[in-house]
Amino acid sequence: MYPHARCLGPVVSDFTLITHLETYKEEPLQKMCIFLLIELNTTMRATITLLALQLCGGLLTAQSVYPLAYPFDSLNSEQERYNDLYTYTQVLVDPTGEWTYEDILARTDQFGPNTTRTDRDLEQVFWVKLKLQDTMGGNHLFSAGYPFGDYALVDLYYDQGDTTIHQQGGAQRLAAEKTIRRSGTYFWVEVPQDTVLTVYLRLDNAAWKNDFWRRYPVSLYHIDPTSVPDLTGAYVLLDFPEDRVAVNTWEPQLSKFPGEFPVPDYWLTEPPKVISLGRYFEYFPDPACQFTLTDVRDRWDDEAFFRGYQIRSFDYNTCNWARLVVINPKPYAQSRTFAYWRYPWREIQYFLPDADGKYQAFTAYPNASQMEAFSLTVQARDTLTLYIRYPARPDGWARNGSLLDVEPASLKKQQLLVKYKFFLCGGMTFFLGYCLIQLILSRDRMLFYYFLMVLGSFPFWIIMLEDGELLGFTQVIYLHLPNPERSTVTALAGTLGQIGLLNFTRIALKLPVTLPTYDRIRKYFIWVVIILGLIQIGFEIWFWEAPGFYANDFHQFLHWLIYNFYSLSAAFILFTVIRAAYKRIPLSGSFLIALLPLCLGIVLISSPFSFVPLLVRQILFVGGLLLPTMLFGIIAAGRSNLLKLEKAQASQQKTQLENQLLQIESKALRAQMNPHFIFNCLNSIKGLIQETANQQAIHYLTLFSKFIRRVLQHSEEKQISLEEELEMSRLYIEMERLRFEKSFTYKVEIDPAVDTSFFRVPPMILQPILENAIWHGLMHKQGDREIRLEVKAEGEGVKCIVEDNGIGRKQAAALQVNTRNEHRSFGTKLILDRLQVNQQLFNHHFVINIIDKIVNGRAAGTRVELSLD
Repeated sequence: MYPHARCLGPVVSDFTLITHLETYKEEPLQKMCIFLLIELNTTMRATITLLALQLCGGLLTAQSVYPLAYPFDSLNSEQERYNDLYTYTQVLVDPTGEWTYEDILARTDQFGPNTTRTDRDLEQVFWVKLKLQDTMGGNHLFSAGYPFGDYALVDLYYDQGDTTIHQQGGAQRLAAEKTIRRSGTYFWVEVPQDTVLTVYLRLDNAAWKNDFWRRYPVSLYHIDPTSVPDLTGAYVLLDFPEDRVAVNTWEPQLSKFPGEFPVPDYWLTEPPKVISLGRYFEYFPDPACQFTLTDVRDRWDDEAFFRGYQIRSFDYNTCNWARLVVINPKPYAQSRTFAYWRYPWREIQYFLPDADGKYQAFTAYPNASQMEAFSLTVQARDTLTLYIRYPARPDGWARNGSLLDVEPASLKKQQLLVKYKFFLCGGMTFFLGYCLIQLILSRDRMLFYYFLMVLGSFPFWIIMLEDGELLGFTQVIYLHLPNPERSTVTALAGTLGQIGLLNFTRIALKLPVTLPTYDRIRKYFIWVVIILGLIQIGFEIWFWEAPGFYANDFHQFLHWLIYNFYSLSAAFILFTVIRAAYKRIPLSGSFLIALLPLCLGIVLISSPFSFVPLLVRQILFVGGLLLPTMLFGIIAAGRSNLLKLEKAQASQQKTQLENQLLQIESKALRAQMNPHFIFNCLNSIKGLIQETANQQAIHYLTLFSKFIRRVLQHSEEKQISLEEELEMSRLYIEMERLRFEKSFTYKVEIDPAVDTSFFRVPPMILQPILENAIWHGLMHKQGDREIRLEVKAEGEGVKCIVEDNGIGRKQAAALQVNTRNEHRSFGTKLILDRLQVNQQLFNHHFVINIIDKIVNGRAAGTRVELSLD
């Protein structure tokens, strides 16, 4: 019934059962406690139950001895099989960091359970105790920290008879100082048969030269040596695993498994087959850039180091060398292609041995896809040592100097993506320039904040294209910029983008009017964004000049704070737009549709959603920047067009109102003039009747009726032909001549070159001039009286001349002052007002000249010239 009971074999007595229990005492808790379920006979049950409870109780506190016969149940990124010994280790903190192995032996009873995976303070010096037991005896391979991390300094101690075995490792030791020369900390332990061996390790987690490496919990691993291709740190050319995926070249800090992060096989991309070579490289400094390959090879063993030895793999402001040992275990030759995942050099020099073993220099330049890549061939069952010389990079630094072994087909496929990358970047750059031109032309506030949004998102958009998994092995554009310039520009861009988005929302939804509470909250968000942006910009400038532990800790916190605040800001904007849509505010629906992808991308890229695959988050972030940018542009353009339309409509309405006003003014002027003229005519008819000049009165009345008929016909017209105006002028002169008993003569002269039917003039524009000539010029003169109306061509226009031989303006003005004015004339002022209205309505220009005629020093009349176009 209980299959686990079979592991004990036949149990025939209490002694036999106890012996088997002691044999399996060191089994894990989950394998030990099954004895509580064994069906035993009644006489043994009490004794066995008591013993089992004691054993299980001891296992609950700690598993003291690790049985080396356990099968390996885990697999790391190097395809190495291992067991995690965390629960078997006991830890003691060295507060001074100066304890020796002898001091630890005196404190062996002070060790306690390993709780470093839950502790927060890991920057300490730890001593670790591990008990090992092997029923067969033999050498066993262990790793401290690696493959999940490493420590600054690692020292291993254990006694073998009268001899103390001491081995060294750790990231802050040179390659020659390590007992096993390879990345990470590996060591061999020889365990005697049927003996519990106690091993002590000193793990210094505080002696880092920089803070760019994380402090890892105390962990030891039992490694299956048969799964390690080569313990010397050489790169063994095995087949590309089917599940081997894209590589993070700054391995220890950014990846869960050093050297790799998963790139899911989504529709947008298929993971390239690559293997990171970073942990296989050894590095050598060349500060003066003067060493030859011979110099480097002679000094290599004394000065070479592995990754993590200093702040970056090596100082990029100086020259550096790298060495890679390649082993081909196959019975046939293998050719491999090495390339960079990102952050390429513009030129590197590498050295390969020829058939005679002499090294030849080669240079790898960027190829058509702007990536350094070169190929090499390793003969069957042969070993090849490759040397690479990296030039100084004073313009900035790249992540590291390691290469990737990439399948040629995968490399070619990835390099094809560079076309799409440049197409996207070029299109975004063109769009940014277009927005700037539109902003300069329109000077619209909403377009200004839209431009800030686009400008702010541009660096992040490029970073996601360059630093993401989608477009690996392609040329780097933005990330080639040196720090602190690049970090400062990125910080400034993020600040401007957030300010632009918040203010764009305000204008698009008219928040001060529609949602005033939300608008006040928006102001607080802007102030926080500005303050955080200024802090980040100042800190980025200082940080890259003087990095340190506190600086890096605060740097990470500041980035975490800012990115999460951006997520909070996006959530606030989203909630505001939802509220606006609920209130049916114009443009809120379109704004919500445009905002959703942006909020999704910003929120997913933040740390709370790190469980989402990185490629998915980056694709959504890029799409979340690109799609809303276009949609917001449509909204901005639509609003701009709407404002232009409203402005045009307002201008048109204003023009219509002005025209209506001018027409009303014109009608008012005609209405003011017509009663004045009618009043004069009626007075004339009245005078003729009183003088019993009935025939003249009838004739005058006939002329008056014709004249009035024409006036009424043109009363609603703004302009009439010059021909009609001249006909009305003749009727008026005839009426006035009849009234004054034909006491003056008149002439009407029209230039044959003038087409009077073509020119348009305001109705009765000449009548006030004729009236002044007759009443004020001729009526006070003795002798011949004459008035002349002349029309002649003048350029493209026409000139109308009214000339009399009367007493002149000066004497007429004196007579008006000294005598009672029986005839008050409004004509001069009215004609000027009407001509000004006509000019505004029809853009017809006019000029009036009044000339006093002088003969022998005396006034001889007045000449009025009216020029019209």
